[in-house]
Amino acid sequence: MKIVRFFLLLIFLINSSVHLFSQSAQVKTSPVKSWVTPIDFDKDAVPGAGQESSHYYLLLDEQENITQQESFVHYVYKILTNEGLQQMSDLSVEFDPSYEQLFFHSVSIHRDGTSIDQLPKKIRTIQREQSMDRYLYDGSVTAVINLADMRIGDIVEYSFTRKGYNPVYEGHISRKIHFNYNMAFEKMFQRLVTPSSLNLSFKYVNTETKADQENLNNQVIYTWNRNKVPGYIADNQEPEWYNPYSYVLITSFNNWAEMAAWSAKRFHVSDADMQLVLKEIYPQFKNNTPEEYTLKVIRFVQDEIRYLGFESGLNSHKPHAPAQVYNQRFGDCKDKSLLLSTLLKVHGVESYPVLLNTSYRHKISDQLPSTNAFDHCVVQIKLKDHLFYVDPTINNQGGSIDQYYFPAYGKGLVVNSSSMDLVDLPAPLPASISEVQTFDVDSIGGQSLLSIQTTYTGSEAESQRSYFSQNNLESLQKGYLTYYANMYPDIEKVETVKMEDDRHANILIVREKYKIPSFWKPYEEKARKIYCEFYPQTLEGYFNVSKSTQRTAPYRLQHPLDYLHEISINLPEEWTVTPDQQSIETDYYQYDYKVEYQDNHISLLTHYKTKQSSIPTSAFPKFVEDHGKMMTNLSYSLTYDLNLVQSATSKWPGGVLTIITILFGAWMVFWLYQHYDPQPYYPATWGQPIGGWLILVGIGLSLTPLRLLYDFITEENLMNGTAWLTMWYANSYGYFTFLFIEHIYNFIYLLFSILVLILFFQRRSAVPRLISILYAGSCAATILDSVLAAQINPELAVDAQEITRAFFTVVIWIPYFQMSLRVKKTFVNTYRGGSDQRELAQQPVSVES
Repeated sequence: MKIVRFFLLLIFLINSSVHLFSQSAQVKTSPVKSWVTPIDFDKDAVPGAGQESSHYYLLLDEQENITQQESFVHYVYKILTNEGLQQMSDLSVEFDPSYEQLFFHSVSIHRDGTSIDQLPKKIRTIQREQSMDRYLYDGSVTAVINLADMRIGDIVEYSFTRKGYNPVYEGHISRKIHFNYNMAFEKMFQRLVTPSSLNLSFKYVNTETKADQENLNNQVIYTWNRNKVPGYIADNQEPEWYNPYSYVLITSFNNWAEMAAWSAKRFHVSDADMQLVLKEIYPQFKNNTPEEYTLKVIRFVQDEIRYLGFESGLNSHKPHAPAQVYNQRFGDCKDKSLLLSTLLKVHGVESYPVLLNTSYRHKISDQLPSTNAFDHCVVQIKLKDHLFYVDPTINNQGGSIDQYYFPAYGKGLVVNSSSMDLVDLPAPLPASISEVQTFDVDSIGGQSLLSIQTTYTGSEAESQRSYFSQNNLESLQKGYLTYYANMYPDIEKVETVKMEDDRHANILIVREKYKIPSFWKPYEEKARKIYCEFYPQTLEGYFNVSKSTQRTAPYRLQHPLDYLHEISINLPEEWTVTPDQQSIETDYYQYDYKVEYQDNHISLLTHYKTKQSSIPTSAFPKFVEDHGKMMTNLSYSLTYDLNLVQSATSKWPGGVLTIITILFGAWMVFWLYQHYDPQPYYPATWGQPIGGWLILVGIGLSLTPLRLLYDFITEENLMNGTAWLTMWYANSYGYFTFLFIEHIYNFIYLLFSILVLILFFQRRSAVPRLISILYAGSCAATILDSVLAAQINPELAVDAQEITRAFFTVVIWIPYFQMSLRVKKTFVNTYRGGSDQRELAQQPVSVES
């Protein structure tokens, strides 16, 4: 047995050595081929003002000969800083040894007029996958050359050729030649040598640069030249589909129909493979209705076939056989899509793979049909009358078939020989997040309990479901605590986070519960003042956008996004809260904010929703302005002044003032009752009973003291003076003066109104003048009360309705009591009585009523 193991190990080592040797054998040195056009460069060139960097490319020379399947590259750059030494002292060239060979022609350093050869005799290769972070392995190999004795000011020049094309293309050509980059360069030369029999299509994007064309020896030669090209400075948050660079697209495909037919050959499943699927895989799924079967195989491919791809050679565009993917339990997007569509087809469900581009999305229609136009594969499914799409690389999806989430991929190409063009892919179904934070504040200055319930629907539920499946509860809980500790450093867990998942409805609920011991914090600069703060951290990332409005590119938005955030605060006592409501709505986003208060409960409600995936440059200044307003509403705090608590418990000053005011007022009205006794216009024997319009006045006078007494009973601060005493402790002397005088006025007005009421029903001669004083004083007090309150606190509006009512009372009733004959014949009695033979006063013109 040991001998067998020894020979197996030996065979493995030999195979590994052969593999390593074959990789190394693909890297050689050779002279430059004769078909290449030599291009020189300017050693003294420098970057333009503002374009300086760690290094500067003096030449970007790329030439390709399609007939010989060779791509020649010749680069020259100058080291400008010590960072440039660190970044640019190693050369690396990637290639796929399954179909390519790599030939280095030269590597040299130009310094002080001399050229130093740096081309090693043996070039080292390493296996470095560029897409490992996306679980893709394409079999590429990197040739690495370390440059020795590099110095600032050195010019590095190197050239190489890759030989060989991927056989999967079957002679088709798809190229994209860039004319600018994010870095500046001095000179660019691009050359493409094609056989005259090859029909190519060209599309130029964002450029006026066109090819110089030459026909020579049954070949067509295209060349492009550019000089002194500045680097493109990208804006932040540019949409993935936005491409501001200058380039030309080249393809040998005439239309998307040809591209679909070419792809269909790559995705073809042989009869033998179909039979294998039918016999070995299909039986475990078949005993279901078409809907149940479809959902079952979708969930199987999504959740149990892990995403992992080996994409070297033919498999860069050709998926592996479905049975192989099923047995190995992994595959890339092409593999998973073909497995899913095959499993559906054997059950009679029509389905096809669909190619798309996750960056260009709907803008893929602006590209030319090419083998490199797509970077992802999904599946189109026709189930009875329902057409829908599934991304088999997304796991943990939920919902029924008619409610299955599909990302906003824009457009795609159905892999079917009958496909004629790109198809529009559906918009994603609605998804939402609803977060409710409930603070139960046990006492002022004490702790608070924080309960959080977050409800996720649609794709948001799927993302959260994946997040929970990748982490254990302990690490999740620790992450949550760390997150909330940004606001409340001493926050403690009360209950472990809980997750409730309804996968059929695609709704996931997360519940959390914490205790915040030091919920109230003292003001450092203000003694005896404390505060608590509320801040929806999850919304900050959406509202905190760049303040610069100068953009040349659209701004990327997270879409779809529908976020409802509520902070619910239960307080231990009454609070003064100003309700607020704000709304902002454009074609791109919607924002609603509301502050409500009722029965010791404050609700802070924020709803934010995006309508599109990006903001155009024309709308970006308003976007910045609007989100600045949203940011100002994020933070909400409650302040408590302990001095005010002292004022609320100190009721004796208000009581003393109330007693003094009542005593003075009682003395005043009693004196008026006895001593203010003007001569009536008519003798008492001529007097008339109360009638006519005076009945309305009597009703109003009767209700006035009742209304004032009700206010005193229901509003305790009118009696005990805590309002003006609070303003005194708060150093708000304007409010203090206003409320202090108002306190005195209220009691004087009450006693005076009772006096006028008594005199009114006694039909005393003092009534016309005293009631005029009552009405005029009430009107003046109403106006002053409203205007002064608005001056002291600009947030309070002037009560125009109350002022108008008081004004018309004065305008109507004071003239009536001074001029009406009915008034003069009614109010004829005096306190002590008197002779009815007193001479009548001279009567002015009067109105009988």
